[in-house]
Amino acid sequence: MAMADTTVGLSLLFVVIAQIVSLLFSSHTAFARTTPSASNPSRITTKLIHRNSILSPYYKPNSTVWELNQEALHRSRARVRYFQQIRRISKNGVSILDNDTLSMGLIANNIGSLFLAKVSIGQPPLPQLLDVDTGSSLTWIRCVPCNRCARQDVPLFDPSKSSSYAPTTCTTGPCGDSSGTCTKDGKCQFIIWYADGTRVVGVIASETMILETTDEGQAPVHINVLGCANINEGLTDNQESGLLGLGTGNFSVLKQLGGKFSHCFGDMHNPNYEYNMLVFGDGSILEGDVTPMDTHLGFYHVTLEGISIGEEKLDIDPSIFQVGTKGEGGVFVDSGTTAINIVRGAYNVVRQKVQSLLDHFFNGPIKYSTFPDLLCYRGQVDRDLSGFPAMALHLAQGTDIVLDTHSMFIQMEKDILCMAVQPSGKSMESVTIIGNLALQSYNIGYDIDGGKMYVQRIDCQLLQS
Repeated sequence: MAMADTTVGLSLLFVVIAQIVSLLFSSHTAFARTTPSASNPSRITTKLIHRNSILSPYYKPNSTVWELNQEALHRSRARVRYFQQIRRISKNGVSILDNDTLSMGLIANNIGSLFLAKVSIGQPPLPQLLDVDTGSSLTWIRCVPCNRCARQDVPLFDPSKSSSYAPTTCTTGPCGDSSGTCTKDGKCQFIIWYADGTRVVGVIASETMILETTDEGQAPVHINVLGCANINEGLTDNQESGLLGLGTGNFSVLKQLGGKFSHCFGDMHNPNYEYNMLVFGDGSILEGDVTPMDTHLGFYHVTLEGISIGEEKLDIDPSIFQVGTKGEGGVFVDSGTTAINIVRGAYNVVRQKVQSLLDHFFNGPIKYSTFPDLLCYRGQVDRDLSGFPAMALHLAQGTDIVLDTHSMFIQMEKDILCMAVQPSGKSMESVTIIGNLALQSYNIGYDIDGGKMYVQRIDCQLLQS
């Protein structure tokens, strides 16, 4: 898999690409709600598999915590670059070619999401393992025949062997409603370019997807827009067979599931934790404090009003977090990002305050060559940071996301710890991203039609039913 650093030299290339292919984004008002049908249950609860857990095919029992943390930070930095490139190729907060085409440019790096979901596709059902990503909308899997495809542990899906598979023609469905391209035999085609150079090409179909539930049961869902990929260039080895898109584009599976979902992330440092969960439909867990949410440029945007360390609210102008008149900046909640990424002006204030507190614990920060811009010290999180004050992200309407030491800091080597808050850039285009380290021990609910996000601090095990 490509590491984050491989994207730097490709930025200009993908700006050009994105100007000639459309982006799959839609605004909050364009996300039409579809009431779940009899075949689509109003509540579907499925397990989420952390990439580094014992339940994951990526689990490496001999990997150190710091090796995994370094990989996660590289992934986060690629994600930040992606968000900022989206700003550069948008105008007034709207994608340049905003016509819901099935050709998508500059999608987030295809280097693997942090969470995976087990599903089965077709009749008879064939088990698959999908990346889960709130930053992508189209759900797709690799299909037979698959050219230039990565190796995967689960079998490739063969459409010819499924009685429920129905390819979409160029005159119907998403191709009939958009400028989608056609194959030589008249099927509706999709193309995705990822920011790391990966390309996915295939056809659109309708098919049955069966999700594994938290009680070991199964929940069938009929998917009207499923990508069946026959080309997957750029990857050489990965275990997952596709992607489950939880973005808000017009081709998202969320349209068929009531426009609501929730996820609960538990302790991400514990490979044995098995209660991470994803809930779809009207039965999604929408509980706790409520803050306004908008799907700005297809992502989940919230209003950040300030940051506190302990009892002290930091001197940060809230306007630094706002979306600009040209669509730049803003604050997003994103499951594909690990760390907390803060626009430079606010990051400097946070760093200065945290450093002033940590200097009482240690003999001053060190220069960590692997990530030289992080605030790092010689020490261990569990041993040395007991009692360190929490950081609170103050969202609109009095909703807080509170980060304890295991969300604020990560162990980078055996005796080196770093603040898991990093700068997202210096320019006004820079975004603030609330990644999944900040969301551990929280259930987050998304009501897309209602424009609301629900924030509840809870152990995910208590939500299992």
